[in-house]
Amino acid sequence: MKSLNCMSMKMNILLLILLLSICYLIGCDSQLKKLTKVEMLEIVDSNNLLLKKYFENADLEKLAEMYTDSAKLCPNGYNFVYGRDSIKAFWKEDFENSKVLDMKTTTTSVEGNIEIIYETGKTTSKISYMDSIYTPTVKYINIWVKQKNGKYLLDVDFWNNDLSKK
Repeated sequence: MKSLNCMSMKMNILLLILLLSICYLIGCDSQLKKLTKVEMLEIVDSNNLLLKKYFENADLEKLAEMYTDSAKLCPNGYNFVYGRDSIKAFWKEDFENSKVLDMKTTTTSVEGNIEIIYETGKTTSKISYMDSIYTPTVKYINIWVKQKNGKYLLDVDFWNNDLSKK
């Protein structure tokens, strides 16, 4: 239990550092074009619908394309996964062991500018795993970075269990 509390505290510190870094980066360049919260929400909602589709269809190729080349994935209970190819391998293994039957994402906040959007929220999934159905809920932080082609891709995908549901 002590080890779990220590790990939880370390995760909270990491999360705080990440959020402070994002706030600093966003605040440093006030010259960047501003997006309204409505525009940011439209972007992340659209991308979250794509994520839902790719997870439910187990479309590994399309899912991998949602991440930047240098993306960072921080799954609950795992080490960081760095880079699109490693993230693709992570999801490939996950798809071999489970099937996402349904996924509902609720964004709780968006902040940012034209170049970077950070989003927080919760996702509840219905997952088939070893002949059983599970419905986990996770809290997440997604950081979307605008690419040269105008698309926003995940550069940071960080989530952990939502213990408030228990």
